[in-house]
Formats: sequence, C-alpha cells, structure tokens
Amino acid sequence: MKLSHSIIAAGLLALGLVGPATAAGNLTTGATTIKIDMTANKFSTTAIEMETGKSYNLAITKVAGGEYQFRAPDLFSNSYIYQIAIDGKEIKTRHIDFLEFDDPGTITVNLVPNRIGAFKFWVVGQEATMTGTITVK
Repeated sequence: MKLSHSIIAAGLLALGLVGPATAAGNLTTGATTIKIDMTANKFSTTAIEMETGKSYNLAITKVAGGEYQFRAPDLFSNSYIYQIAIDGKEIKTRHIDFLEFDDPGTITVNLVPNRIGAFKFWVVGQEATMTGTITVK
C-alpha cells in the first residue's frame, strides 16, 4: 500500500501536477517596519495592526524623556523572535522580558506574530500616557 502511494506521488510530481512540500520563503526577510517613537512621555502611535505569519521589524526609538522600560510581554511571548538589533549589533534570542532605554536610540525587534489577539504595550511608570495596543489578525 505504501509503495503504491509513493509511486502515485512520484508520478504526479513528474507530471508537474503537484510540487514538493517546501516553505514559501524565509519569514525573517522582507519584513515590514513599524516605528514607535517615545518622546516626552508619549508614543508616536498607540494602535498598531499586524498579521500572523508575517515578519515585522518593530523599531522602538527613544527620542527624548527619562529612562524608559518598554514592555509588550504578551506580544513577545506569542511571536517568533528572530533577533534584536541595537546600533548595528544583533542579539539572537527567543524571549524578551522588556527593552530598557537609558539614552536616546533605537532598538529593533524582528518578530513574526504567531497568535491572534490584542496585545498591550507600555512604559513602566508612565502607563497613564504611554500605553498602546498591537492587534494581530
């Protein structure tokens, strides 16, 4: 029985009626960049939309203000995190608790969301003015 299935599959492949089972591509390339700027105790955007299975560069920039601890734990734990980039340096990790900004600069998180939902992001101690939602469809 198994041999006949293999012969049929090989025949369909040879005729071009089916293709080999391969992924469509590398999910970590061709990422869409989404920017969040942090200035004077506010975010440049508080509502972001993403889709599961698509790659994003979440570029978070501290422009001004005090020390900021950026948190998005539910988004981070429900995403494949490929890397974090800071000043041309890359950190390969699969888990992030938070991103801390002491000085102005950008931290970029390359991620692929793998679960739908509405995920909050905020800066610790600034929740009254620095809270937003990333909706993954």
